[in-house]
Amino acid sequence: MSDSPEDELDSLDRALEGLLSIIETMPPAVRNRTKKEIEQLLGLLRDRRSPRVMLLGRRGAGKSGLINAIFGAPVREVGPVGAQTGAPCWELCEFGGREMEILDTRGVQEASRPAEADPAESAEESLMNAVRERCPDVILFLVKAREVDAAISGDLAALESVHREAVRVHGTEVKIVPVLSQCDELDPGYLHSPPYSAKKAGHIREASKLFAEHLRENDYLAPFIACEVVPTSGLMGLDEQDRHLDPDLDFRWNIDLLALRMQDVLPDATQLAFVRLAQFRRVQKQVARRIVFITAAVCGGIGLQPIPVADLPFITALQVFMIMVIAYISGREISVELARELGVGLGLNIGAGVAFREIARALLKLIPGPGNAVSGAMAAAGTKAIGSAAIVYFIDKQPLDAARRRFEAGG
Repeated sequence: MSDSPEDELDSLDRALEGLLSIIETMPPAVRNRTKKEIEQLLGLLRDRRSPRVMLLGRRGAGKSGLINAIFGAPVREVGPVGAQTGAPCWELCEFGGREMEILDTRGVQEASRPAEADPAESAEESLMNAVRERCPDVILFLVKAREVDAAISGDLAALESVHREAVRVHGTEVKIVPVLSQCDELDPGYLHSPPYSAKKAGHIREASKLFAEHLRENDYLAPFIACEVVPTSGLMGLDEQDRHLDPDLDFRWNIDLLALRMQDVLPDATQLAFVRLAQFRRVQKQVARRIVFITAAVCGGIGLQPIPVADLPFITALQVFMIMVIAYISGREISVELARELGVGLGLNIGAGVAFREIARALLKLIPGPGNAVSGAMAAAGTKAIGSAAIVYFIDKQPLDAARRRFEAGG
């Protein structure tokens, strides 16, 4: 295992440097044909940074608690009664090597001063100062499920003002993800543990519908709403000894769906950091499948070129790198040895067959026209099969036998 998260990132950077050097040695025709796909791949990997997430909502809407729920760890203090969060500033929240820049703002329409210091006279002034400093990648707009029709016009006015300022100062259209928070408190209130009863689920649907109607009525905000209202509960308990999430007290609900909606609008450069942070299988698999799709497209483009046998090192290097990135997404270490571990497992009984297919694919290029097309299709399909097997092994955490069966089925 790597000694630290920094070691893992260094390993990823070294692997990326190796991939870039290989790409530079490709014939110009190959690079030109696959330029779009290669740029997509590099956009995800080369300029990596932590996502910047702004949370906006009334005091008590559960902003700090939602951050903890996304991390699955206590990274923010939660104010049980009074206002907790003071002067908003971009804070790098970190737990176990997982990082996200958070702007946990003062509650809008709050009636008291927050526990933490803030020189600004009002929450609205604080919000304006925060967005002028840096532009968020996404805004999470929280409304408490029990207060969805209580003075929400003031919340929407604050959101509109903040968003307008972000657009004015930074010239970018920030997407908004609407979050119906603390759904566990809706009647019947004693049912905190999902799956919820039909009665509680009905109340959640009603609250979500009402929240959505309020959003649609705001002509300015409506175009920036990224998705449907995401109802959530961040309720979770911690082990008293090590302060880690106690699986027996994990009552979080729909946090994985919220992570997916955030992932849909986050910039490419933040995708790897976010998927590593939000350790939900659905989120990991979505990014991993995108990596596989892009890598398969690059390998297919290489396979189309009339360079028999000589394309094998390029395709192999890309496939190994793809496996390493999928392993990283799953939370595993980054190493060629880890990629080899999967490769050996997939080839225990079919290694000779794989080698034969690859050589046969390359030799097809000796047949003008149709041979190149078949070769490209085989390269893409083979890469997809390997990527699908890697997802089964690293993200689904299935044994090598299951990964091998997925590989043999062609992904």
